[in-house]
Amino acid sequence: MSLRETPPSWQPSLGLVGLGLLASLPQGAYAQTAPAVPEQPSEVTLPELNVGGQAPARHDTRSVVTPRSPVSVAETPQSISVVPRTLIDERGALSLRDALRNVTGISLAAGEGGLSGDNLTLRGFSATNDFYIDGIRDSAPYTRDPFNVESIAVLKGPSAVMFGRGSTGGVINQTSRQPQQRTFGEFTMSGISPTGFRATGDININAGSVAMRLNTMAMTQDTARRANVSNQRYGIAPSITWGLGGDTQVNLSYLHQQEDNVPDFGIPIIAGRVANVSPSNFYGLRNVDRERYTTDVITGSIRHRFAEGVTLSNVTRYGNYDRNISATAPRIIGTVTANTPLDSILVNRQAQVRGGLSTVLENQTELRVQATTGPLQHNIATGLEVGRESVQLRRFTATRPTASLLNPNFNQSPGYQDALTITGDTLAVANRIAVYAMDQIRIGQYFEILGGLRYETFQTDFTNRLTTNANFSRTDDMLSWRAAGVFKPMPGVRTYIAAGTSFNPSAESVALTAATANLAPETSLSYELGASYEITRNFEVRGALFQIEKNNARTVDPTNTTVTVLQGEQRVRGVEISASGSLLPNWNLIAGYTYLNSETTKSRNPLEVGREMQNTPRHTATIWTTYDLPYGVTIGGGASYVDSRFGNTLETVRVPSYTRYDATISWAVTEGLTARLNGLNLTDRRFYEGVYPGNITPGAGRTVIGSLTARF
Repeated sequence: MSLRETPPSWQPSLGLVGLGLLASLPQGAYAQTAPAVPEQPSEVTLPELNVGGQAPARHDTRSVVTPRSPVSVAETPQSISVVPRTLIDERGALSLRDALRNVTGISLAAGEGGLSGDNLTLRGFSATNDFYIDGIRDSAPYTRDPFNVESIAVLKGPSAVMFGRGSTGGVINQTSRQPQQRTFGEFTMSGISPTGFRATGDININAGSVAMRLNTMAMTQDTARRANVSNQRYGIAPSITWGLGGDTQVNLSYLHQQEDNVPDFGIPIIAGRVANVSPSNFYGLRNVDRERYTTDVITGSIRHRFAEGVTLSNVTRYGNYDRNISATAPRIIGTVTANTPLDSILVNRQAQVRGGLSTVLENQTELRVQATTGPLQHNIATGLEVGRESVQLRRFTATRPTASLLNPNFNQSPGYQDALTITGDTLAVANRIAVYAMDQIRIGQYFEILGGLRYETFQTDFTNRLTTNANFSRTDDMLSWRAAGVFKPMPGVRTYIAAGTSFNPSAESVALTAATANLAPETSLSYELGASYEITRNFEVRGALFQIEKNNARTVDPTNTTVTVLQGEQRVRGVEISASGSLLPNWNLIAGYTYLNSETTKSRNPLEVGREMQNTPRHTATIWTTYDLPYGVTIGGGASYVDSRFGNTLETVRVPSYTRYDATISWAVTEGLTARLNGLNLTDRRFYEGVYPGNITPGAGRTVIGSLTARF
């Protein structure tokens, strides 16, 4: 059996150890045979967690096929990090953001300017609009929960050929849990410190060629070391598949999630640094600060296999995202110097009040073909996408009572209610149509080439219903391309060089202004040189050198903020390295490191030129290791490091670096019963998640999770 047919234990695809180093390592005795690509990628499943089993089976993700890619993750000439279900469980991840701590090159964030939910920076560029579920955009802001997630794939670098607009730094695709051709169940109950509870269920019932699956979740949690900040949510995700094991399969699924949280906009900034106050300080008001989200996603798909290697699929999705948020952004009042006594400083409770409804209606048709023409072996993915998105958003302002910097009082004004003044009432509708094609061609034993094109039309109508003469329209026609060459100089080694483009239209987030309505899309060009080496059947090193350059970035004239032009340039150069797999039969290791050298190379504001890009740490690193002991016991632990970074483009707001330590221990009490204990941020380190020009959001303090999982 070749190495390609027996994948390593985990495949996060985080970086390059160096082509010279790879070539100098001892040659493994593996054949050069490439794996067969699954014809139905959305139904590729990961193994269920089994703490008593062998480590390599727990984290096997190399056969995962990302949406619209013609080959598996292992064969794609691009940096791709995959977080499998078993790793999510091992690390006690309670949200998508927690799960993404396993991926370097990412800067997590929290709510910004009324944008709550999941926000992050990927390879130096905002990825707020680059979330996907099973290959369809999921860009509305909410807190994504992994209860119905089988794996998370982070595709790094421009991916417009596969996913369309945005994706400059990459995309985050969640693969949802689908019905399986067996009957099983799993129930987990968890207690969370300081105060919290979580329960999840996963039931799959199979009857011949029909299977039904139901995933459920309910959670309430108080954030450690953040007074009065809490999260409550529940979700349900039923799905049914007809035709399992046959040539034609039909699937219908539904995701419903509700949230009722106290949003956290953190601590104010003084002289470019986080105010020296207690990390528990919260500047909101009781019964005033609140966010409520309701997410409903309905998906129907049909897939037919005409012959071996020829599959046609069609997917239709409707998503409805309702959100309301009333948050407090703390801002220092007046002029404050280094000598100003902290107990004399007052904080303005700036109201961030939004209410909105977003919808998406999408239809995708894709044809996958595996074929041979003479000496060439083709893996082809081509498709048509038609979609419509709408965003309704109302913005309000209010004057809230001021607070003491050192001792804000959550109960300061009993019975207080905002006297809201509406400042915006907008409606935007975007229609798009796109066609794409990709072909990865194997040429003999040593070479492969990849080529891909995408043509997309994106048309947006925007209206501010509160203001006269505030109607804007824009249509953009965009062509994206991607090309790569792969060289396999010896068994177990793959090297590649790749290039690709991406585009960011002015209405990327389905919104326009007078300053942006006449601007063409921003465009980016990326180069990547990468390699992987399977040192043994169960241990691999991977990596990449890369550069992303946005050569016509939007930039605002500092003397006239109503003027925006495409005269900016931004560039990120970096390197990623990783090692993953089993060092010994019972010892798993996952480690990664990313270096990002970001720079604004051109801007209408000369003070930005030569500065680092916002929320882009130079160094990020992660390590996680587990060891299986006798009697069904597994122990594990790891660390995550994030370098210092800036909260604005002028480098006047900065937060320090940090290292966070996590650990786990589990015990397979019986074949169907597992107990687990997770410790998150074990040293109770003070660190910061959201980094913005006016406020900084602290991360959670030490959190302990005790779980009991029953399976049948």
